[in-house]
Amino acid sequence: MEKLKAIRMLSIVLALSVFMVSCGDDDQEPTPEIVQKVYTMNSVSDPAISGTITFTKQDESTTMVKIELTGTEAGNSHPAHIHANSASQGGPIVIGLESVDGGTGVSETAVSELNNGTPITYEQLLNFDGHANVHLSTSAMATLVAQGNVGSNSGGENNGDDDDDDPGNGGNGY
Repeated sequence: MEKLKAIRMLSIVLALSVFMVSCGDDDQEPTPEIVQKVYTMNSVSDPAISGTITFTKQDESTTMVKIELTGTEAGNSHPAHIHANSASQGGPIVIGLESVDGGTGVSETAVSELNNGTPITYEQLLNFDGHANVHLSTSAMATLVAQGNVGSNSGGENNGDDDDDDPGNGGNGY
């Protein structure tokens, strides 16, 4: 009789265990895939400074633009912008970015529109006819410390592209 009770108890425990495992945590949302494009920022006036600028899709209307430079020095602040046209052509500032902190070498800016108020999405940034500049300081804006083509000017770079968008279809006036 004791053996029968033990078998029943073991069967109940086993059945509950199977039930608990099969329930799992199916209510969890799947982790969204990170969609981003990484471009190179080349040194200009100081060969020790270079890095990347990364566009990361946040949602349908917002892109996080992150600049990460090596070789910057603590105490310095480096203004950063996205300009129209390629780096070799030059062009006006169209998107102001947070300044790069010299201590960390990092700037992060949520972008959803151009300086003139025109909305711009992640996909439009990937096709944008532009380049990024990082300047020495607010008092030395003519001195660039890093520069890189972005969007349609990237020349087919594929540095960490986690999506299938093709950024090479030319300038679109954004």
